[in-house]
Amino acid sequence: MAQLKALLSELAGLDGVSGAVVVSRDGFVIEGESRRDGFEADAVGAVVSAGIGASEGIAADLRLGGLHLAMLECQGGVLMIGGLGPGAVLAVLSDARANLGNIRFQVKKRLPELEQAL
Repeated sequence: MAQLKALLSELAGLDGVSGAVVVSRDGFVIEGESRRDGFEADAVGAVVSAGIGASEGIAADLRLGGLHLAMLECQGGVLMIGGLGPGAVLAVLSDARANLGNIRFQVKKRLPELEQAL
């Protein structure tokens, strides 16, 4: 789990990132890291577990194949969700002004390492 924590710490340290959390498919936080006070990892876990199922359903209905990365751009920030095998997902929250291209690149680069660290 030390490697998982280190990888999440790297993601949480990116400019504009509020936190990075690995969540089981049923909503339990496996590990999380944040650089911001008031970051609610458990709340993120609960919401992400519901959202990933809907996102995967949309991808399946549209015959787009398996979901790699979902991104929700909202007024107050961005949520990226990436699959980590059949049992877990990664959620990365950032503020609305963050460099989304860099964050997306960093997330995609680390997904295999994160999956292996589980």
